[in-house]
Amino acid sequence: MTDDHEYQDGLERQVEHKNEQKNEHKDVDDHASGTAPLPSLNSLDELPLGHLTALLQEATRAVVHRLSGPDALREFTAMAVPEDSGGRDWGAMLSSLPDEPDSDAAPGLAVASVPDPNPVLPPVLTGDASTHADAVTLPVLHQVLETVGRSVATAQMTLTGHTVEAFDNPPERRRLLGLPQGKTAFRDATDYLKLALRIDGTEARRRTRWAASLRPTRALTGESLPPALPLLSAAVHEGKLDRAAVDVITTALDNVRQMARRVEADPQTVSDLLDDGEERLVAQAESVDPGTLRKVAAHWLRWVEAAVDPDGSEPNDATLPQLQGLIRKGERNGLHQWLLAVNDEQNEYLLTVANAATNPRASYRGPSMEGAEGSAAGSEGLDQLLTAEVQSEEDGSLTAVTAVDPRSTQQKQLDGLMACIAGGLAMIESDQLPSTGGTRPQVSVLIDFHTLLGDLQKAGTVTAEDLLQFESSATFTGPIHPGTIRAMACDADILPVVLGSSGEVLDVGRAQRLFPARLRQAVAARDGGCAAPGCWIPAPWCDVHHVEHWEHGGPTSVDNGVLLCNHHHHAVHAGAWDIDMDSGRPWFIPAPYLDPRRQPQRNRFWRR
Repeated sequence: MTDDHEYQDGLERQVEHKNEQKNEHKDVDDHASGTAPLPSLNSLDELPLGHLTALLQEATRAVVHRLSGPDALREFTAMAVPEDSGGRDWGAMLSSLPDEPDSDAAPGLAVASVPDPNPVLPPVLTGDASTHADAVTLPVLHQVLETVGRSVATAQMTLTGHTVEAFDNPPERRRLLGLPQGKTAFRDATDYLKLALRIDGTEARRRTRWAASLRPTRALTGESLPPALPLLSAAVHEGKLDRAAVDVITTALDNVRQMARRVEADPQTVSDLLDDGEERLVAQAESVDPGTLRKVAAHWLRWVEAAVDPDGSEPNDATLPQLQGLIRKGERNGLHQWLLAVNDEQNEYLLTVANAATNPRASYRGPSMEGAEGSAAGSEGLDQLLTAEVQSEEDGSLTAVTAVDPRSTQQKQLDGLMACIAGGLAMIESDQLPSTGGTRPQVSVLIDFHTLLGDLQKAGTVTAEDLLQFESSATFTGPIHPGTIRAMACDADILPVVLGSSGEVLDVGRAQRLFPARLRQAVAARDGGCAAPGCWIPAPWCDVHHVEHWEHGGPTSVDNGVLLCNHHHHAVHAGAWDIDMDSGRPWFIPAPYLDPRRQPQRNRFWRR
């Protein structure tokens, strides 16, 4: 550490002497505490590169020091909570009552002052660095530092490109890297980076690969050429993408090039596919995590493979019997081991059965087998899958309604396969297997009119009388979150009984609010699967949600419907997302605590 400080002090003294700015930026801690104004972008551009990197290093150390302090949490600004949040309806009733009996408010009353749901973003996030941000929220700082980290990674990539150029040019290698001409101790620029920077060889190769694709190149004539992947390069230089996301995109595009060479595809067609893939994957990478992006890229690659090579790979008679088939591996721990290798067609049949067996929304019309347990009933069908619904409130938040079933996913898939085999042998009717296209058993729920519409939460005032009249329950479960009833009413065959202020029955639900099969098919054809950004749950597992809630007058129509999986359906009702229909497609606007910019996002996994 002492050597580092001595080196840094020497560097700063040289830079200050060169620019006659000995006293400028002398105390970086003043920046962190807000006592000194941030320099403008123009003044930063005028600084020598050495001075600029010295400031970056010291500013980074100051930020780490401040965030590591015991009182760091006190420096963050409180988050703004939207006034009309779907997740506040039931919990807010109880939490908004006065904590102190001697409160200044009237007994049983509490009016909360709700901050602006669209807070003004600090200059560090909006790009205006000329004005210092005295306060910042924790989510905003997360995004700022993430962007800074990505920008540093981009600078490392760019520096790697310069290093590769210098290493491959002997005169420049001697002038810029200080390496002697002729044979060096390094095999190539990647080897130099690995040893000089003490980084892993994989990381050195990644930076070199990035530099080749994302930096402008120079032709033999000296002319500057644009990056090979201009859209990806722009997103990387703007700090929008994680390094893992960049690897996913570049790997996917490389796979397409290799595939095209193997089948000798038309070059123009390949170029168009690569441009389409770059645009699609970059757009998706800006709104999802790298893990989700891998699934999107794999989905796109299969589509490209079908388009470029519709006939598929030619079968190899010598290896096909070894790669495809049903092989008994023997017995181990009392279980018989089987290996199954199938082609795409066979795999689709198996996945159809497996998805039906593990679908949490499946219904069963066949006779049940009393006493059957777990996988022991596999050959007898899927009768043991329980469809009772429960409500969990571990943290007070709205959670998904799930089926009570002790079996693992693997057990369910095996039971589904065995049910098909047993059914085929015994000619069992098809209703022995679950149906995902029918309706659920009818459920009866009870809810009062004001809770259904959320009037009390919109007013921001809850009285003791309101709590006495509050009703939100199901026949078997008992009291449940009213948001659950609203979610169930979107796509379930339930019977809601709406009560008035005196307990009188105002309405007994009718089927008009449910999406009939033809409308559900139309919505599924448009969305493909769950329309939430980054979700890949298929359509049979999804609900059709009313964008404008049915209880608020929203019509049951294709333009007002959107496919949502159980998780995202409840997330929407909890206020995590707003949905806006634009040009017939659903766009999701995240809550401020998810994205302070509230940038609209769209699922590009199912549809372009």
